[in-house]
Amino acid sequence: MCESCAAPGQPGAQQGLNRRGLLRAAAVGGVAATGIAGIAPAASAAVPAARAAATVRPAGRAGVSMRWLGVAGWELNIDGRILYFDPYVSRFDYTAEGGALRPDPTVVTTLLATGRLAGPPELIMVSHGHWDHLSDVPQLLGRPGWGDAVIRTMGGETQRNLLTAMGVSEQRLANFITVSGGEDLTFGPYQVQVVRSLHSQSKGYGYGYPGLRVAPPPPPTKVSELVEGGTLAYQVTVPDRIKILMFGGTNFVERELAGLRPDVVAISMTDFSSVNRYLERLLTVLGGPRYVIPVHNDDMITGYDSPKLPDTVNRAPVEQLRATISALRLSTQVIEPRHLEPINF
Repeated sequence: MCESCAAPGQPGAQQGLNRRGLLRAAAVGGVAATGIAGIAPAASAAVPAARAAATVRPAGRAGVSMRWLGVAGWELNIDGRILYFDPYVSRFDYTAEGGALRPDPTVVTTLLATGRLAGPPELIMVSHGHWDHLSDVPQLLGRPGWGDAVIRTMGGETQRNLLTAMGVSEQRLANFITVSGGEDLTFGPYQVQVVRSLHSQSKGYGYGYPGLRVAPPPPPTKVSELVEGGTLAYQVTVPDRIKILMFGGTNFVERELAGLRPDVVAISMTDFSSVNRYLERLLTVLGGPRYVIPVHNDDMITGYDSPKLPDTVNRAPVEQLRATISALRLSTQVIEPRHLEPINF
């Protein structure tokens, strides 16, 4: 959940790396000469300002694509196998009608019909229980036409209990994988590592709708009833090709990330003014990933077909991210995603 999003319609360390980390970041899937983007690997010197500001679009050598769904959400396509992370697409006005919970299945229907979303997914990963991460999962699991598809959902105990309260069928819940962080699971050609994480903390050192659900509550009708229930991050690995780490909250547990060396990191960029050296610590503990993608910096309610949608992305934290990368003298490149447009790695 974003505690500091723009109002509707408004736009909203350690120096250097070890040699192993640089080589790891420069070569994905054995393509050491060009990197996965077909771009010559950068040296460890500071990234020139002009290059840092350039639009980065990888060229697809790893054969994996990511499509930003807005907020923290992603669709991953691995050789035609579809995965979702925090797939919130309804984008309803969460301030209207006293914070009424109003998932909109017509959005999914339109996105599928126009080729801007692929499905059904074989795995849905949920970072935490807030409405802008969880509220569309029940309608995706219950979608007509997907009844014969095996869809696994992964999340914590609270998320499972909330889905039960939201009417998810026993058949679908039988394929729910309850995790708490530390799990490293294999799904055929890819692996999923579950990482204990933290929710964003705003200027007041707190966040909206904390809490746990150790049993299914009454059916929720308001966004405030979808409580956080603990936050997880997920790293998806396609062996010898790419590692993708995705966060749903603008915070992390540093020791849980030690040793991870993702090639691509989707970084949540809600307010992090209360978090000590958020970007510096994150980029450093991850060893300076090849690519970072700032997310969770749109207004969460403007529709996909609105011409105003690009203007709702808050670019201030993106520029702060670029400045931090330069100050740390990392070769990390920033990819600024566009809603529903695939990024091919």
